[in-house]
Amino acid sequence: MLRLSLVAALAGLLAACGVQEDAAPAMDHDGGHDMSGHAMNDAAAPDVPAPLPDDGVVPVIAVSGSWMRPHPQGRDVTAAYFTARLADGAADRLLAARIDGAERVELHGHTMDPETGMMQMRPIGPQDILTGGSLNFAPGGHHLMVFGLAPVVEGASVDGVLVFERAGEVPVQFAVRSTAPDPATATE
Repeated sequence: MLRLSLVAALAGLLAACGVQEDAAPAMDHDGGHDMSGHAMNDAAAPDVPAPLPDDGVVPVIAVSGSWMRPHPQGRDVTAAYFTARLADGAADRLLAARIDGAERVELHGHTMDPETGMMQMRPIGPQDILTGGSLNFAPGGHHLMVFGLAPVVEGASVDGVLVFERAGEVPVQFAVRSTAPDPATATE
């Protein structure tokens, strides 16, 4: 009986270890708006959803209002914003972004920490865009965190690419400015 109990306990322990190995580790993020120290462990990346169905129409993505904040003094990280909408097609998904000269770019969002009541920036997974909808990456919401880019100043522009699941790479030029462009004058 003791042997059977030990075998059952060992089997339970091995099963528990298997669950731990498959579980994604918790994301270690600084939790505030201090844009330094935003290290991401690749294993902690958000899960990628199932591929979108192919409806036979290659989506066309229109991007407008793209801009990037000048670098805070002494930092090599900044934020970039844009609005993307489907000009043709039924659905697509933003998977990633690249900006010329940046070491990496992450899709981020703001969430409220229920324990402290403070807003925190966190990496987010791919973002779907559906017919009639848009992706709005704006201050206080979703945004691109841009790491390792040489300092940019107001009035400059930086080239980048938004990578969509079905439309592929969509070139974008980010105007460097301190405030968001007026939506009425933003061009695609």
